[in-house]
Amino acid sequence: MIEKLSHFIVRKRKMIGRLFIIALFLSLIQMPLVKINYDLSEYIPDTEPSKQGMNQFEKEFAMQGFARIMINNVSLAEAKAYKDQMSKVDGVDTVIWLDDVTDVARPIEFISQDVLEDYYVDGSALIEVMFSEDDYSLKTNQAITEILKIIPEDSNMIGSSVDTKSAQDTISNQIAKIMLMVVPVVVIILLLTTNSYYSPLLFLMVIGTSIILNMGTNLIFPHVSFITYSIVAALQLAVSMDYSVFLLHEFEADVSEDSEESMAKAITKACSSITASALTTVSGFVALAFMSFTIGKDMGFVFAKGIVLSLLCVIFFMPYLILKFYPLVEKGRHKSLIPNFERFTKVLKKISYCFIAVTLLLAIPSYVAQKQNTFLYGTASFGGGEGTKVFEDEKKILAKFGRSNPLIIMVPQGDYVNEKALSDELEKMDVVKNVMSLTSLVAEGVPDSFIPIDSYQKFRNENYSRMIVYVKTASESKVAYETVNQVKEIVQKYYGENYYLTGVIPITMDMERVINEDYNKVNLLSILAVMIILLFTFRSVVLPVILISVIEVGIFINMAIPYYMGIPMMFIGYLIVSSIELGATIDYAILMTNNYLEFRKENEKHKARQFAVNKSIPSILTSGGILVSAAFLIKIGSTISAVSEMGGLIARGALISMLLVIFVLPYLLILFDKIIMETNFKAIRERRKKHLRKLIYKAHERRIKHLEKEKIRKQ
Repeated sequence: MIEKLSHFIVRKRKMIGRLFIIALFLSLIQMPLVKINYDLSEYIPDTEPSKQGMNQFEKEFAMQGFARIMINNVSLAEAKAYKDQMSKVDGVDTVIWLDDVTDVARPIEFISQDVLEDYYVDGSALIEVMFSEDDYSLKTNQAITEILKIIPEDSNMIGSSVDTKSAQDTISNQIAKIMLMVVPVVVIILLLTTNSYYSPLLFLMVIGTSIILNMGTNLIFPHVSFITYSIVAALQLAVSMDYSVFLLHEFEADVSEDSEESMAKAITKACSSITASALTTVSGFVALAFMSFTIGKDMGFVFAKGIVLSLLCVIFFMPYLILKFYPLVEKGRHKSLIPNFERFTKVLKKISYCFIAVTLLLAIPSYVAQKQNTFLYGTASFGGGEGTKVFEDEKKILAKFGRSNPLIIMVPQGDYVNEKALSDELEKMDVVKNVMSLTSLVAEGVPDSFIPIDSYQKFRNENYSRMIVYVKTASESKVAYETVNQVKEIVQKYYGENYYLTGVIPITMDMERVINEDYNKVNLLSILAVMIILLFTFRSVVLPVILISVIEVGIFINMAIPYYMGIPMMFIGYLIVSSIELGATIDYAILMTNNYLEFRKENEKHKARQFAVNKSIPSILTSGGILVSAAFLIKIGSTISAVSEMGGLIARGALISMLLVIFVLPYLLILFDKIIMETNFKAIRERRKKHLRKLIYKAHERRIKHLEKEKIRKQ
């Protein structure tokens, strides 16, 4: 079957090549049409209370973006003037400042210090803005741009809307920047590990095509998350480059005058190995699709599709390119720059025992430590990274005014007595900065008909009244979560369960609960999927356990490092990186094990270990070096903290997995050699056959003895 397909690919290569080129141009046209989603709350299940509140709020009013602006070196009168200018910006709904709670025309000495310090400190005024649309709308984005034109250059601005605008403004540029860094590094690694100057260009043409096909075909999804969009190209390049390298090596190993026949043989040989490698990677990504927090589905399907497209490009498109450009590859031959690792494999025996001892000592503490990490779950983990203006602005505003986060409450309209009582009780909470509602802004007893229509529509419609409660907490903290629970208790006192509560903090709370439930499920599915593939690959019961154990220990060590460094981790990154590290780096272990088993057929185990390490190291260094480099460049190339952190985790994880496969796995194969040889499916079948032959022989002997006894008895 594979041989027929191989000959078909070679025979029809020009037609296949044209089809891929057409698909490439179509994908280039489609790429700008793919929608990028910056709203993480989109991925929370609709069954969660905060998502229900958000959906209901969007239906009754409109979700609103939020920003905090600090204007420095201004008087009260100047700050009031800036506030008035911002209020007139299209897309701005409400601007809140000191003049909403006191008369700023009075001398500053007559204003309560408690009130003053929330809005004006050391000549800096803090103004809070609610936009008429959500954080992700074009109108909000444009409103922020207009506000930046109004306020002085040394002003500071933060908030969920600002974070979103920052990500939207930088993400496309950053992808280009990351790829411009990744591609030269990959070319250098390939030049060092191949023997032609033109081979890297051939590989980049193939994988580059698959990346563009993947980016363009993302149009089949309603949208793609900005995290997925930021890193998928670099990771696809890093993870799937091996497939093209392997096919070219197979072709060059048996190239003859009949290049078409050589290519058909190369495809036949490479197809099973490349497919098995791709399947382990795809299985890790597909496991993410089972997350309740559906960003896993977003990332899982896009990444898995990318790997499948890379596989298809290598098997179907690359033969056309190799046969077309191979004379150029031949002209660019150079001496291989990779040294022979035979001497290293001898030295390895001495230092590996130390490495194994260290690994064993780290395994259990790392497993425990990685479960003790401090995690970030919500939008706080997706802001600008260190060195960005957003990051610096946040530090400056928090230093002077502390934190402020809006909670949005929606209660049935009509019961003004309860509404006023609720507003007053919430206002008395120490952690509450202020409460914005119609009952807090309008004197008691004023008829609805006397209230300006703009003010009325902001806080009431025919079904609901809304309140905005500003709390002085971070979006992710124990105090923030306790505050939300207290607010719920107070609201329930007046309205029972007939209310809706949403905002960054409630959304983060629900996100944390959903993601925690996903953790064990995703890890277990990733391991089971890879385990099944390894069972069919090696036809062994023991080998899958050994290989997965090595990579899992690497994951534990990788994830324990942030705990020992006291650095909080983005939880979604923890989940996703674990699956990526298992799916992508298990290939190194498969390669080492395949080589060991191959050499073990004709050599004793220690010799087989030495040959396997010597043969495997160049490929592992090439593949691992590309993945580590690409992921590290994502880390340093992205100013979005979530994307940067994921890059760092993947880079470190891949490096740890490489070291474990080179230093630890070969000795585990030696240690369990007897069990491995006795528990592979072939050995088990042979033992069963042998056992069955023995049973048949014994039964035959018993039958003969029985017949002899019968013969004697008859005589």
